[in-house]
Amino acid sequence: MSDTLTVPVVNLLKAGVLYQSDAPAVWDQIVAHQAAIGDYLAVLGLHLVIDPAEGYAYARQRDPDTRDDGVSVPRLVTRHRLSFAVSLMLVLLRGRLADSDATSSDTRLLLSRDDLVEMVSGFLPPRSNEAQLVNQIDTHIKKLCDLRVLRATKQAGWYEVRRHLKALVDAQVLGDYHDLLATYRDTLDAPKDDA
Repeated sequence: MSDTLTVPVVNLLKAGVLYQSDAPAVWDQIVAHQAAIGDYLAVLGLHLVIDPAEGYAYARQRDPDTRDDGVSVPRLVTRHRLSFAVSLMLVLLRGRLADSDATSSDTRLLLSRDDLVEMVSGFLPPRSNEAQLVNQIDTHIKKLCDLRVLRATKQAGWYEVRRHLKALVDAQVLGDYHDLLATYRDTLDAPKDDA
């Protein structure tokens, strides 16, 4: 690998998702050498994904069925098993991002911790201890920050929803989950029989 590819490839593999706004010089290298970087990552069983409109890039594991020789390649990119609540938050955040894109010219979606708690608490079973529920949601928020879907801002208690969420939860998945969540919320709100 040439020295010009070392920095962008290492940054892509280390960062998970690299944003143009976070590392403009590395972003420029990725865009300038995208074909060579893509070829190099293909050797590792990865596919380079660049969204120039949203300003992010990442390496995605290639589908094992795409190999011509039929050899199984171990996963290089870690898969994360997500809890129901974290998956729910991903879908709800994707919906909020879609709403924001449709109604606002601002490309950044900022939400407060209280916004996040309110957004998800209606879908979680009610608890007698409200503080325990909020602590649980705080744990889920931290997980989303670890996954780089949320980024804490300099203002305490505020988070930016990162744009690559659109690639993680596409419009089709969002539509499917919207119907499922409506049904789930109805079952939570339904009166319980005392029989």
